[in-house]
Order: sequence, then C-alpha cells, then structure tokens
Amino acid sequence: MRYLVVCSLAACLSGFSANAQVALGRQAVAPVGKPTMADMTHEETMVRTAYAKFAYASEQEAIGQLALEAGGTPAPHTGLSSDQRLALAHTSFQLSDFTVGNLSDIINRKAVDLISPPIGEMLTASTPIHSYSDYPVSTTWYSVQPQWQPATVTSPEVRNANLGQLHAMAWHTQAPTTIWQRYASYSVTVTFQGKSCGPYKALFIFGHDGQGSEMVMPEDANTDSTALARVLAVHLFPDAFLRTRMRTYPVVADWINTHKKYGATCSRGQGDVCCDLVQLECGLGSDDVADGLRQVPD
Repeated sequence: MRYLVVCSLAACLSGFSANAQVALGRQAVAPVGKPTMADMTHEETMVRTAYAKFAYASEQEAIGQLALEAGGTPAPHTGLSSDQRLALAHTSFQLSDFTVGNLSDIINRKAVDLISPPIGEMLTASTPIHSYSDYPVSTTWYSVQPQWQPATVTSPEVRNANLGQLHAMAWHTQAPTTIWQRYASYSVTVTFQGKSCGPYKALFIFGHDGQGSEMVMPEDANTDSTALARVLAVHLFPDAFLRTRMRTYPVVADWINTHKKYGATCSRGQGDVCCDLVQLECGLGSDDVADGLRQVPD
C-alpha cells in the first residue's frame, strides 16, 4: 500500500493562510516500527508515527548542526554546550483519547470541536533539507526546526464552520480526486523548551485518490501540520552521520550510540528510523548502524 500526505485546514483554525502551506502530495513511507499495543489500529499507528518522527527530526536538526560545526562550519555564539543545544531541541508529545471511525459520522460537527484552535502560541516548524558531500558519498538528511510563535485569532466564520464546510475550503482544493473516508481523533500535549500546550484536540483524515493510493492529512492547529505531514512522507535515516567522516566526530558518535534501537521492531535496510509508537521515540536501527559503520571513511 502506498501513502500520500497532504495539508491542511488546520492553517485556517490557527489563523495562518492555507496558501502559505505546501501541499506535499508525497508518497509516504511505511512506518518502520511496530506498535506494542495489540489493539492499535492502522489509523492510530500512522498518527503516532508522525508525532514520533517529528520529535526525532527536531533533535536530528540539532545534531546535524553540531556535526557541521565539528567539520569547520562557524558555530553560533550561543554560549551553550552541545548537550544543552540537544536538550533545547527535545520535543515530546503525549497522545491519548483516540477515536477512529468513518468520516461521514463527524462531517457535520463543528471543526473546532475536533481541531482545537491555538490560544496564545502554537508550535510552528520549518523542515530543512541538508546536503553533505564527502567524496564519493553525497547524502541528504531531513529535519524539523520547531519554534513557538504567536497564533492569530481564529475568525468567526472558521470558528462556526463544520468539517464539511472546511472540506470545501481545503481538502477538496488540495486533493480534488481524493475520497476521504476515515478519521482518527485524539488529544495532544506537546512540550518544547520548557513550554507546554495541551491537552488539545487534533485530527487525521484518511482516504484514497483516483489511483488507489492512500491519502493522509494531519489536522493539528497547535503543532505544525505541514511538518507532521513532511516527516510522515520521507525517510529520516541520516546516512551522512554513518557513511562519511562525520561519524568520526565525537559529538556524532556519542549521539549515534545513544539513539540505537534494537529488536524486531526495526526493519533492516529500509532507509528510515524505527519508532516505539507507545513511547513516541524513534532511533537508528542497530543493524542499519552496523551496516553504515562498515563503510570506512578515508
């Protein structure tokens, strides 16, 4: 099964223009990692994978910057140690109260009952792509760079709209050939740099396009939906940290050792991180780490 990921009417609820968001429309990767809760549905698995990978990608942004600086890139004058910078990149999520069902059952409900508008601040995020060459290896890695940002007040028109009305504004416009069929509703609490938001309500919707590919759309007005969609759609495994001279830098080697994952939940050779979907933590599969380290840099 293929997955495509798009975004999102959450921008309307958060006060940001939907036109400013990128409709990813990317083929998403299958989750690398298996839930340990026997009754976890496919929909809940996809939701948990998105938030777990968001949290991982935030720290990957910090370690990537530290790796580049270890190789000679000028470092910012933060006055912070490597450990302190990694701690500042830590993002944690708590997810609960999942309800999964047919979208038709909730389509006439008010959107704000299922997608909480932000109050005060929301966690926005850029999604940088980094390139690194160490002949003969050329690699890229993806990351997330979160920040708290003041949220604009939700307009009365949007606050009073139901999901069906907002569907006409966003879902149909961005994915006109998709038939949306299923949803997962849940509660979120996010913590980043000493601030927390939540619990608040968020939503994922699921459907199929004209080619039969499954479509997934995150709808979170408090944590950046575009970033959630991006990390769900790409492989995050950082080849540069293992297959280039970066792995010889102590800050990178230490990070790799502390982020290895073991066991059957990690699928070797898939090119992605593997995730504990209960703890919402992702890491590097130990077999993939071993494979990367067998390639000795010059």
